[in-house]
Amino acid sequence: MAKKRIRLAYQKERALLSDMLPYELPITVSNRHLYKFILENLVHFSGTEIRWKKRDAALDEIVHLLFSLPKEPKRLSDSTILLGSKPITVKVYKCGGKPSKYGAEVPRFLRPYGFKIAHKENEFRELSIPHPRSQMKVVEFYDDWKELILYYCSQSEFSIRYPARVASSKYVKDRTHYEKLGSEEDLVEQDGREYENLRSFFSYATISNVHKFYESPQYHRCEKKYDRLYKMDISKCFDSIYTHTITWAIYGKERVQQNIPLSNNTFPGKFDKLMQTMNRGETNGILIGSEFSRIFAEVILQHIDREVQNRLSQPDKSLTHKVDYEVFRYVDDYFIFANSDEAEQKIVTEFQHALKEFKMHLNPAKAQRFSKPIITNITMAKDQIARLIESRVHLDAEEKIDPETGEVLTFGKIHVSGGKLITDFKAILRTTQVRYSDILNYTLAVVERKCRSVFKKFGKVEKTDQLREQIVLATGQILEFVFFIFSVEPKVNFTVRACRIFNIVKRFLSGFSEEHQNNVSKLIYDEIIMILKRSRSNEHVQVEELYLLVTLVELGKDFWLEESLLRRFLGLSDTALATGANKALSHFMLTVALFYMRNKTKYEGLRLELEQISLNRILDANETRFLDGELIMLLFDLCTCPYIAEDTKKAALKAFGVVDAKLASDIINFKDSRGKKQLWFTSWVDFNYSKALDAKQSQEVY
Repeated sequence: MAKKRIRLAYQKERALLSDMLPYELPITVSNRHLYKFILENLVHFSGTEIRWKKRDAALDEIVHLLFSLPKEPKRLSDSTILLGSKPITVKVYKCGGKPSKYGAEVPRFLRPYGFKIAHKENEFRELSIPHPRSQMKVVEFYDDWKELILYYCSQSEFSIRYPARVASSKYVKDRTHYEKLGSEEDLVEQDGREYENLRSFFSYATISNVHKFYESPQYHRCEKKYDRLYKMDISKCFDSIYTHTITWAIYGKERVQQNIPLSNNTFPGKFDKLMQTMNRGETNGILIGSEFSRIFAEVILQHIDREVQNRLSQPDKSLTHKVDYEVFRYVDDYFIFANSDEAEQKIVTEFQHALKEFKMHLNPAKAQRFSKPIITNITMAKDQIARLIESRVHLDAEEKIDPETGEVLTFGKIHVSGGKLITDFKAILRTTQVRYSDILNYTLAVVERKCRSVFKKFGKVEKTDQLREQIVLATGQILEFVFFIFSVEPKVNFTVRACRIFNIVKRFLSGFSEEHQNNVSKLIYDEIIMILKRSRSNEHVQVEELYLLVTLVELGKDFWLEESLLRRFLGLSDTALATGANKALSHFMLTVALFYMRNKTKYEGLRLELEQISLNRILDANETRFLDGELIMLLFDLCTCPYIAEDTKKAALKAFGVVDAKLASDIINFKDSRGKKQLWFTSWVDFNYSKALDAKQSQEVY
């Protein structure tokens, strides 16, 4: 093993990869290509100026479209910068200044791409992708204020998830590195660990995922020290946050209200303004889903933590932290350890008062109390599920001596009953009274680890025909169990876990006979078809099913959907185009459906229909299209989609003001630095399902 350390220079743009997008996106969507475009073309935001490398008219037009910049020649000029010691000519666009001097004003308030996901039973949550210009403003903000972000996120003794430092960007190929390497379960950069793939702009202390808290030394110590645990959370935390309160948290409410103009140019004032501009100027509520929103909330909640701790230490309360009580907060979830009902009530009351001052409230429906011995229902369920999987899924190995050669050979056998797994799993949920949603991610993680363990053990035993048959049957039974528990509540994080298991199984069976592979692929196909038929997609529930659609591609040529079923899944009737019944087809649904159908002849009619629906989405938006994050993403992804006509792409560009045919062609065929066609948000080509799943797994927070 080479003992070489490779250090990468600090790149502020890496925040595009880690801190902008919600976790709950289709697996084909990312910022990877946008990130490369930004770096290759020296796109840089600074104050009221945007600059990029001077190249050609196509690049200039792309920047204008991508960042919703009015085409005003007076705002555009040439300049020279040094890249190292090399002078580079760049274009500079001035966003500020009076319209009377520079022409049309650059719109401040942008529309994010909002989409809904299944959250709780009969309840949805709206997540948002910021407009590309908003994302670059966050990159600039991180770079300008990263030290103060770290400072104001290190004020609380209660928080167990907060940015501790700017994450290292390095790859070390030595034994020490592999000993310190972050595990698959670390979901953000954790302080003190080394990583092969950068997962977040900041390194986080001290807990990278809320479920890890239950296994942490802090939790176990408090179990012994205190008699009770009270769990609570903030009701609709991000929806409730009033953006101006970040200045209250840092400078005090009265002081800010007396000096509002002065506070606008401070760190919290600029953070407040940033959150407003990316959310159409809204001050009530912040975008949900992105890491930078969690950082914004963390600054406010750390102030509240300190305020509560200070009030509890006053003579009328006389409660000392880490003596009389301990509080742990993971984002907006609280864990309160205390020794008496009186102390617990004082703590909860102070949080109620402090949160109300910031226009937030606790959620009484989520409150839970546990008495000593402190063991939650979820903890009991986890323990029983781990033992269930261990006892029901295993490959037994036995050594035997070959009578002819005298060689010691290891033989294996395996038998798994999916029915018994399902029955025992349901019994555990019944006895512990936990919900599927509380335990599914953990269960699927245990199954995934067990599959890896069994498949690894299979590689060390004799590959008899009997064992091959047994392990194929066992794999089928495991998949039946996975589909049963997953289909009950197919949220995105559960879907990612399930898809990882499907992928592990498929890769393992690649060395088996075609018949064996087809049998398991047919099982996966049939189960996915059942889910798709059961959940006719709509604008609220889509991302989970879109994962399954991409998974079907991985099964191979014999497992393509009938067009009628695909139409039904998309919610399209035979007259959908004629009647205009296509408003619910979002960027996600359109691009993933086109990705799935590719250029297959059997889908030609539906593909042409979706092509027209995509164009209509842009045409019907009128002037709002220029500031709409979803339609900007749709435009750029249509331009690079290899499965639709160039005339459609040009019509979409024309709607955005690109009327010159040659310029439109140059935008459509724009090449990156390697001479390959530039991709934007959807990975139309060179898509690697396994790598995409691994990257997605590393982004999960809950």
